[in-house]
Amino acid sequence: MKFTHHLCAILVGGTITIMQPQVSVALTPTQVSDLAKDFTVLIGGDGVGSGVIFDRKGETYYVLTNRHVVVNDGRYEIQTPDGSKYPVYRSQELPGLDLAVLQFTSNKDYRIANIGNSDQIREGMTVYVVGWADALPGITKERSYQFTDGNVRSRLKEGKDGYTLVYNNEAIPGMSGGPVLDEQGRVVGINGRAATEVRKDGALVASLRLGIPINTFLTTRRNSQPIATGSQTATRQRSAEDYISLGGAKAERKDYQGAIADYNQALKLSPNNPDAYFRRSNAYFLIGNLQAATSDLNKVIQLSPKNGFAYAMRCAIRLTEKDIPGAIADGEEAVRLNPNLGFAYLARGSARAFLPDYQGAIADINKFIEQEPSFAHAYAVRGYSRAGLGDRKGANADFDQALKLDPNFFSIYQLRGVVRGFLWGDKPGALADLHKASDLIQKEGNQFLYQEVQNAIKFVENPASASQQVLIEPFNQAIARNPNDANAYFYRGGGYYLQGDKQSALADITKATQINPKFSVAWVAQGDIFRELGKFTEARNSYDRAIKANSQWGNVTPSVAYAYRGLTNLVLGNTQAANADINQALQLDPKNAVAYGFRGMSLQYQKDYRRAIAAYEKAISLDAKSSPAINNLGLVKYELGDVEGAIRQFQRAININNTSAETQLALAVALYNQGQQDRGLAMAQAALRLDKRWGDIKFIKQQLWGDRLIADTQKLLANPKIR
Repeated sequence: MKFTHHLCAILVGGTITIMQPQVSVALTPTQVSDLAKDFTVLIGGDGVGSGVIFDRKGETYYVLTNRHVVVNDGRYEIQTPDGSKYPVYRSQELPGLDLAVLQFTSNKDYRIANIGNSDQIREGMTVYVVGWADALPGITKERSYQFTDGNVRSRLKEGKDGYTLVYNNEAIPGMSGGPVLDEQGRVVGINGRAATEVRKDGALVASLRLGIPINTFLTTRRNSQPIATGSQTATRQRSAEDYISLGGAKAERKDYQGAIADYNQALKLSPNNPDAYFRRSNAYFLIGNLQAATSDLNKVIQLSPKNGFAYAMRCAIRLTEKDIPGAIADGEEAVRLNPNLGFAYLARGSARAFLPDYQGAIADINKFIEQEPSFAHAYAVRGYSRAGLGDRKGANADFDQALKLDPNFFSIYQLRGVVRGFLWGDKPGALADLHKASDLIQKEGNQFLYQEVQNAIKFVENPASASQQVLIEPFNQAIARNPNDANAYFYRGGGYYLQGDKQSALADITKATQINPKFSVAWVAQGDIFRELGKFTEARNSYDRAIKANSQWGNVTPSVAYAYRGLTNLVLGNTQAANADINQALQLDPKNAVAYGFRGMSLQYQKDYRRAIAAYEKAISLDAKSSPAINNLGLVKYELGDVEGAIRQFQRAININNTSAETQLALAVALYNQGQQDRGLAMAQAALRLDKRWGDIKFIKQQLWGDRLIADTQKLLANPKIR
């Protein structure tokens, strides 16, 4: 397992003493966290938790953790802050306490925790809880170091298993056994248990955490004889925490059904235990039962309403369910509750990427990467967002960095596959990535995500075969959950468009703009459909609304909206407005190939052929696959008498797009009038089979075809075989 922190190991002397009262200056939270990273370890194997290095004798290190973390008589492993892994060769528990001492050997130097005096801790004091939290499915693949702040709420005189320290810090499973620290970074307790109180009507009374004071450990250790961990398991009834730890170990081994069974046992013993619900939610998510996963997270949030981790996790689930407004809301709440929680920004950034709000997504991911520079998934999401903005170089750099950090994380291949297939037109690369993602997901056992990727593979292989189930049904479900989900209408409209149903697509995208008038990308999509339907006035109005809204542009830009408004103005005969829009588009984005193409069309319309050629050549230099610009360049060359040059451009355009009736007919006319009549006639017939409108001279005169080409076309169309 890889970790995000490369820590400097510092040797501190070997005996433990209780700190005496002294005047001390509080450290900043960052300073405390930096200290804690060096002595807080991750525990894995047959239990999942955290621990603190509290002593060293020679090459033997001693780690304090919860007994329930190592409750099984099994194999355990300690992972130190530098990523090294050591087997636990001996473990002992302390009678009457939920504590255990583990031992491992190493010739490396690791920091020893400074022990505080828990008797000096009073209500209202600031404390910090540290530990290695569980991975958050859909957000992270690995466990992560977490640092939370809070205040002491109570000091109990008595507590079961030694739990008498009460505080309001947030913590999630995996952090059990980690230290509770004072403001000087000294260990004053061991975190280990959730404490919730709920009234009979279901209302939450309190949501707190419990820890065992460090002085309780020191006193018990001096006055009692430790016993081997697990030696009393047969006689001692298992606790809810025991089952939660056992379930966590099974989940680590991908035995999710076994883990769920253990969490069920925990909830029988402790029906309002948020940790059991949290881990069970993760297990449900990993087997693809999103409804059960969401239900459990709802319970976590009910029991622990300030738990930013739970909102971040529910954000990921809602995103998987295509509930983008719900995902955004949860991401916002996670950030509001805990502005220092990196995973809140990663979750919100992922949701923003699919809003789509690529700039907002990148800002959030950058915030996360500042804290956690080694999480592969973050780079994959940022790469996806950069691709959406047209930054192919930046996107590739992020995808490469993600794969360097973790070459076996499915989400990297999934996101890059989507980008390659749907944005870059790289079908072979898309299929290679998506098949790799599919193989990795199948090993994880998540049937829901596996089917999602399989659907994407089928769509890339043959877009025409995309079914209602793939393109429409997920958004039907999203709309059923939230009838005011503008994104769901927008994406369902895209599905209808891909099926060739432009009227249904227009209806849905119009609904999206009614729900969210600030949805610029939806206004652009509406304008595009109106334009394709020949409704140019309506199209121009849609582009107007996109420009005025100026938000939520998705994978289009204001430059694109100006360019297409310029095109509609040109078609409507307002050349002055068209030129103004095209100039504005190029001022906003000097590399907008489409805008240069439209400038060429405007100049061609004005019969300024020399400048039109320059504009088309600029468009083609920016986008070598711009078949419309290449086709139009051929049209201009034909009018200037360069028939051979025109034929080369028409053939080049057909090599890029062999379904354009216009280009095929233009090439047919050129060949026919050069004496290649049979070839010209055959190609003309093929063109008219694609679109019979091109057999109507009135229709052709409405296009950008010049007088020379139209006259030659009339000769070809007069041939009896064509008539």
